[in-house]
Amino acid sequence: MEHGFAKRNHYNPCFWTALWNEQFFADFCADKPRCDRAREQRVFTLNVRSNKIFPTKVHNVHYDKDLGLAEITAASMVAFCQRRFPEEVDGLKRYLATHPDSLYLNFEQTLSDVERLQGYDALLRAATRGGLESVAHKGFLACALVMHAMRSHELMAGILEGPSQSFIDKWEYFWELKHAWSNRLVLARAVTPLALGEWTLWRTPDHRFPLPDSPVMVDKDSLLVILSPRLLLRIDLNKSQPEDHWNLVDNITAPEFEAFRRRAIRNLFKDLIAPNEDALQPWQSFPEYQDRARELATAEGRASCVREAAARIIWAINGFGRVPPDFESWAGRLFDRQDVHEQTATIRSTW
Repeated sequence: MEHGFAKRNHYNPCFWTALWNEQFFADFCADKPRCDRAREQRVFTLNVRSNKIFPTKVHNVHYDKDLGLAEITAASMVAFCQRRFPEEVDGLKRYLATHPDSLYLNFEQTLSDVERLQGYDALLRAATRGGLESVAHKGFLACALVMHAMRSHELMAGILEGPSQSFIDKWEYFWELKHAWSNRLVLARAVTPLALGEWTLWRTPDHRFPLPDSPVMVDKDSLLVILSPRLLLRIDLNKSQPEDHWNLVDNITAPEFEAFRRRAIRNLFKDLIAPNEDALQPWQSFPEYQDRARELATAEGRASCVREAAARIIWAINGFGRVPPDFESWAGRLFDRQDVHEQTATIRSTW
């Protein structure tokens, strides 16, 4: 258990963003002992607010301040209990009569626990391997991508700072998120279209892919994910592919990289990370970046960008527009079966 409350809640974990330091990446892939902590690794950032490039440590980027601290007032406890557990309200009121003080939820601890699960391990193994190891690895990675999108800057800010904030307390949203992560049907609704899509991984011999705030980048017909500075994943939702297949491509063509660049800029809110200044300088001259910087220059523009991006994540969580409304009514029975191939065949035939 952590002592005190974290002031900086990183939406991209430092052990991941540290891979954008070239020496750290090389040592990590070689499984060499490392004296420096991941959070202390030095990278360069193109900061959109200042429109400047400067060196920094990964601890100083891709975080929201005081995001994980949520006050639980006595009134909010009662309101929550009345909606969710009405049979417990009288007992809660008796308790609060002698214990009326607010409580505080440290959601950073939950985020840390999630980062220890197999999903992020699958992500790091893909980064070090430069691809996938097995069907199981692919499955854990798909779950990790959905869970990471659910903790993204745009979704957290869009819900906690947007219009819906007046209808739900911050701590209750964290309660909802934690329970969603533990609900296999919630994850299955988003993961199933990914599992049935066509996976293509581009790997490069050098640090080719800068990291925006949101590495899991949702579009109508595809998911583009920056797994590492040398590994890019696209899941095409309009194409189908067997679960034990994926496309592994060495290097990336200019048109494909331009498509990545446009998507990365669209998912940039604060900082674009790269290993050196030279890698970031060309990005400042791109018309897409200049448009994005203007959009993010005002509070109204930033709020609009966050809402638009949060809507994409919510659309993805709800099944990318491809999962039938009655999915939860029958999918659970499939998960209880032991024959994985039978499950997959049934889901494919239902689509």
